[in-house]
Amino acid sequence: MIESGVILSISFVEAKERLSEIPVVRKMNLWRRTFRVFGLPIQFVTVMAVSAASVIYLGAWAADSKIESRAEAFGAPTVQNAGDIAVSPPELSADAVAWEGAFLWVCPLH
Repeated sequence: MIESGVILSISFVEAKERLSEIPVVRKMNLWRRTFRVFGLPIQFVTVMAVSAASVIYLGAWAADSKIESRAEAFGAPTVQNAGDIAVSPPELSADAVAWEGAFLWVCPLH
């Protein structure tokens, strides 16, 4: 800090204490502490939620298109006539059907 040409040296702790005495800074610090979810900043939680929703939606979309393309290749119908239950061809491996089924079960839009 420079006052009338003289450099004053103050410690970081002292500077922090001086700043916390200013009302605007006190309100900012309170605002930062109040906007937390599960102890994490609200921005982090929001980004994680949007990312998880995007991964689930895109995964279900990929699974749905893969099931449809496989059904067309095998000549099997994708939906039964009675009950609207998706049919998976018996020639498929269990691993492929498991991840596809999991994504389709988790995604409410598919």
